[in-house]
Amino acid sequence: MEKQAIYHKSKSNFAYAFDNETLHFRLRSKRDDLTTVTLQINHEDGWIPNDEGVYLWQKKNIPMKKEFSTELYDYWFVEAKPHDSKARYGFLLEDDQTKSIYTERGFFSPEDPFIANDINSYFAFPYIHETDIFLAPQWVEQTVWYQIFPERYANGEARNDPEKVHPWSSDSNSTLGEHEFYGGDLRGIINKLPYLADLGISGIYMTPIFKSPTSHKYDTEDYFEIDPCFGTKEELRELVDKAHKLGIRIMLDAVFNHIGWTSYQFKDAMAKKEKSKYYDWFYFEGDSYLNFSYHMPKLNTNNPEVKKYLLSIARYWIMEADIDGWRLDVANEIDHQFWREFRKTVKAAKVDAYICGEIWHDSSAWLNGDQFDGIMNYQLAKPIQEWIATDRINGKDFVEQFVNAYTRYTKKQNAGMMTLLDSHDTPRITTQAGGNHRKVDMCFALLASTPGSVCYYYGSEIYLEGHDDPDNRRCMTWDKTLPISNIKKLIELRKRYPGFGYAGAYEFLLTEEHAVIFKKTSKNEDIYFIFNTHGNNEIVLPNEMEGGQFTDLISGKTVSLRKIIEMKEFSYLILKEI
Repeated sequence: MEKQAIYHKSKSNFAYAFDNETLHFRLRSKRDDLTTVTLQINHEDGWIPNDEGVYLWQKKNIPMKKEFSTELYDYWFVEAKPHDSKARYGFLLEDDQTKSIYTERGFFSPEDPFIANDINSYFAFPYIHETDIFLAPQWVEQTVWYQIFPERYANGEARNDPEKVHPWSSDSNSTLGEHEFYGGDLRGIINKLPYLADLGISGIYMTPIFKSPTSHKYDTEDYFEIDPCFGTKEELRELVDKAHKLGIRIMLDAVFNHIGWTSYQFKDAMAKKEKSKYYDWFYFEGDSYLNFSYHMPKLNTNNPEVKKYLLSIARYWIMEADIDGWRLDVANEIDHQFWREFRKTVKAAKVDAYICGEIWHDSSAWLNGDQFDGIMNYQLAKPIQEWIATDRINGKDFVEQFVNAYTRYTKKQNAGMMTLLDSHDTPRITTQAGGNHRKVDMCFALLASTPGSVCYYYGSEIYLEGHDDPDNRRCMTWDKTLPISNIKKLIELRKRYPGFGYAGAYEFLLTEEHAVIFKKTSKNEDIYFIFNTHGNNEIVLPNEMEGGQFTDLISGKTVSLRKIIEMKEFSYLILKEI
């Protein structure tokens, strides 16, 4: 028994309250090392005397299921309803030769009479408190976001165009720097709402729209004003109102880590130094200052006046325009206490508003129910990009990395995520895929299966290309003759079959270098996903699929399966058993 590979931690993604009466338990072990794992949890009978009158602690034995296997590890999972909303528990581990009890103190023999009754040596989940249960707004997990960079999406009102505006162009040679403008605005987005509704979009995330001298607007000049080149407060209210009538929610970008150097606060601080009332809003070091970039001085969110100012903004736009959420820029560079107060402010203004942090790394510290509802889940998307689009890893590596990212969070936390393949901060997925539309469609299909909400970057539906910033911010192309991706069909399937996306649990059935098969299981259906990358491949199907009749959910055709299925290069099937 490889004890050094075994891991569990209470009050974490390995043991957490799923609802008011249910706990989820997960244990990690070396791959193919343990034959069975049994959760031993306190029995409702408590302590019962034996024939000698010695009281013995009673336990229930609940078998755990092997949830995932990667190259290195097995992950075991079970849910249980503890007696009196609290649990003392351990694990009975078995391999081909030995048995061991695994507790918070370590490993013990199952024959050890002392450890069997020493409840304080076991893991503890002290109590299920309803207020501690992580719960993102219920609507989020069913949402398909569409990220818009407003300056480059659609020009709906020429009268508010900035000076020296360029003719609208999506050409790869277009000038796309931060001081280059094409006239995209809120009116343009309003005009395209029917188009987005027809695509199936149910959420729009816009990068910053507040007053700023640049095209990207991440150097805010005034948080209380819409940039005049984008429109007016009235137009934002119109956008939100019309979007809501189409079943589309609106999320704005909160850039609170830093502010623009043209803001009145920073200009006053730079001019008056220590005599300015805004001097302590920033981190000055002599003539220099901490910054995200030179034009974006970092704000001191520990300053009560800064905190009051930013929290008033968070509330203002909810009350002013009825927005549905905030995406938080550079969220992990701001202190936790600020975000706790931010959450209270936002939820008081709109209880089901969505709070989504931009964090590219492990985000567990922000997802305990006191700060964010979710993050931009680049980590779960990274293995999709690197297996299918860039061919940097193989199918076995994909499963290893995907499972690692998935199990890093609880099921409730995963339900609050916003998973995306590309954005204004990354190369576009079509460019990552070398322009191969088959690869891109495969990436979109895999993305559509992920839990929580998913997000497509504007233009993904027409395979818009672009390298790193600023090339990834090209103007949207409104040419109706361009090829169309599979996004609309995938959104339709996510809505029709909850198990396809947010409601299904993964079970990987085949993992090879160039082929992966997994099943999404929910209460009402099992849906099978088959992905093949290189070459025309003959794939040996798992026994449970052999001989079955399925509906191909993409084409609608009936598929009869034998033991082997032939798959073309960069092709996929999504099948539901008839």
